[in-house]
Amino acid sequence: MKTTIDLDEAKLERVMKLTGLTTRKDAIDFALTEAERSARVRALLNQGFFEGIGEEPIVDPQYNVLTLRDAEIPPRP
Repeated sequence: MKTTIDLDEAKLERVMKLTGLTTRKDAIDFALTEAERSARVRALLNQGFFEGIGEEPIVDPQYNVLTLRDAEIPPRP
């Protein structure tokens, strides 16, 4: 799709230099892709991963990793 927009030329050149992109179209496509990725990450982080889990502990209070290790590895002589 063709469109006419005003861009910060210096910023566009910096992006092209930093990313190694050689065309303005590639640099703008890269910027849009990165903006979309960033927005998706923000939306995912704002989702509230632990909502609905309740007040129960996530890890069993009886869980003891040291006890499990001692049971798996025989003692050294």
